[in-house]
Parts: sequence; C-alpha cells; structure tokens
Amino acid sequence: MIPQPTASAALAPSRPVYDGKLGELYAIYLRHLLLMLLTLGLSRFWGRTRIRRYLWNHFSILGDRFEYRGRGLELMIGFLIVVAILAVWAGVVWAIWHFGFRDRSAPGLDIIDVVFLSIGLIGVPLAFVGQYSGLRYKLSRTRWRGIRCAMDGSAWSYGALATGLTFANAMTARLLTPVVSVNLARPRIAHAHVGTQGFEFAGRAGDIYGRYVGYYFLNIGAWIVAVGIAVAAVTGSIARLGGAEFEEAFTHPGPKLFLTIAVAAFAAYLLFGVMILPLRCWWRAYLYRYLVSHTRAGTVLFATALTTRQMWGFLVLNYLIVMLTLGLGWPWVIHRTMRLIAGELWVYGEPDGAAIGQPPQRPPRFGEGLLDMFDVSSI
Repeated sequence: MIPQPTASAALAPSRPVYDGKLGELYAIYLRHLLLMLLTLGLSRFWGRTRIRRYLWNHFSILGDRFEYRGRGLELMIGFLIVVAILAVWAGVVWAIWHFGFRDRSAPGLDIIDVVFLSIGLIGVPLAFVGQYSGLRYKLSRTRWRGIRCAMDGSAWSYGALATGLTFANAMTARLLTPVVSVNLARPRIAHAHVGTQGFEFAGRAGDIYGRYVGYYFLNIGAWIVAVGIAVAAVTGSIARLGGAEFEEAFTHPGPKLFLTIAVAAFAAYLLFGVMILPLRCWWRAYLYRYLVSHTRAGTVLFATALTTRQMWGFLVLNYLIVMLTLGLGWPWVIHRTMRLIAGELWVYGEPDGAAIGQPPQRPPRFGEGLLDMFDVSSI
C-alpha cells in the first residue's frame, strides 16, 4: 500500500529559485550593446531574446526550470509589421489633410505636426493593446515541464477597457485607481494558462478601497506639507534679501541666482520624495500582496509577504542604479527584480501533471511589435 499525501503535505509551501549570476547577465548585455553599435540597432531583437533565454533558464518553480523558445526574427518581423501599419496610417492622414484641410488648417500647423499628433492620440490605446499582445507572445514562447504556456482573450478588448478606465480615472483625480488595478489585472491573470491549466483571480476593488482612500488623503496631506515648506523657504529667503535686493536679483540674473534656484528645486524634490515615496511604496506593496494572494491555478495557491520597506529599498536603489550608471545598470535592476520575485513569492501545492495537456490555442506567429514601437516593454 502506498500512503496517500495528507492535505498539509499537498499544500507544503515552496519558493521559486533564481540562480542567475550578475556577471553572466552583464556579459550577455554588453555583447548585446556592442552588436547594437555594429549593426546600427538591428541586432536588438536577438539580444533581447538571449537575455530572456538566460533569465527563463535560471528561474525554476517546484524544481523545474522555465524555457524560452522565442526567436529574434519573430520580434523583428512583428516590429516591421507595426512600422508598415503606421506608415499606411501616416499616408492616410496626409491624404485627408492635403485634400480636405490644408487650406483651413491653423496657422503654423503643418503635415508633420498633424501626423505626429494623430499617432500620439492612437498611441495610448495601442500601447495597452501592445501590453496584452506582448504578454501573450512571451507566454506562448514559455515552457515549463515541457508544457507550453498560453493566453487567450482579445488584446483589442483589453486595450479598449484599459483606455476607458484610464480616462475615467484621470477625470476623477485618480479616485478609481483600485477599480483600474483590479479590472486590468483580472483579464491578464484569468486568461493566462500553463497548458490546459488556467489561472483564477478572485480580487474585488471593494476589498482594497479602504486602504486606498487612506493612502489618497495621506498623499494629499504630504503634498500640502511639502508645498508649504517650499513656500516658507522661499518667503524666508525673500525676507532675508529684502525687497530691493530681491528685485535686483531677478532683474539682473546671474550665476548665483540660477544656482540658488537649482538648489531650491532639488531640495523641494528631495523633500517631496522623502515624504511621498514611502506612502507610494506602502500602497504598491499592499496591492502586490493582494493581487498575488487572490490568484490561484487549480489547487495551487500563491502568497507573498513583501513589505513596504522592501518595496522602498527596491524602487529607490533601482532608480539610483539606472540614473548613476546612465542606463548601464539595467542588468543589475533585472537581476534584483528576479531575486526579489524568487525571494518573496510562496507557492502552496503542486499541479496535477497528469491532468494538464498542451493548450489548444495557436500561438501568435510574430512578436510584440506594438510593445516595442511604443516603448512600454521591458525584458
């Protein structure tokens, strides 16, 4: 007789493992930069693919590593298709402007302005479409235990939903942020699959509204305090200078004035960052914990204990790495991100491998052109 696993054993927690090395990742990245220079940027699709293969192959769940099977040629073809579509769009806009509105256009407005304005207007919804289709492409090229991942649903429906929610959130001074966060997370999670095993998301905006309202008004209070301190500092400086000296400084500006303004602006920015960033990290860590804990894949549950302090250190150090290295620290940021995910995500249970087959959906043929064109993509 073979003893059956108990419920506690079936739900034994485990964590993902990321065993990538920063030096190895930098070697791939620097080679990518060199080839970018030699090929005038043409090799970036293949460089991105090499980085993804390294990251996927060094990340494992339940003892099994992921595989990335995308190709650089697929990314390049997807990008060229989007370039061709935008070229056709620009031609249509030019024809409409040239034959219908050229003689009635506003002074100083030429066809270049019209084309770029039209692309900017359609760029917002297309960026959301690109986020969804890019995620679908990456999942379709990802395998775990030999099973291909997949994603169904419509990228265009997601783009329309995201555009509408983002506009409504802007019109309500961001009071709909919980609604936006939950309703945009739901299709990305619920439409994802590992083979035939789908994910479920049970989150509701009402669950997190209380926390968000507290964060919202604390954020406003921090703004008021920061602005008040800045105004008091400026008023004090004017009082110390005196009216005549202050007027002289602004009527005859010199290096001292510009240096003073720069120092004051930096101090105000630093003060604002010190007061606001911990609040933002508190909210983002809470939202991340909520989304993870309300996601499941069959009998497999997920949890995380990411804290505000960890989120604050993660965001601040990543920002400093990118700024102080002029972008060359990007592999370090990716490496830290993978380590954070592996260190703070808990997986409870294990999927029933015998019941999971390959997904019936046909994978997309080409890669994330929209995501690449509108620069909303990372690795």
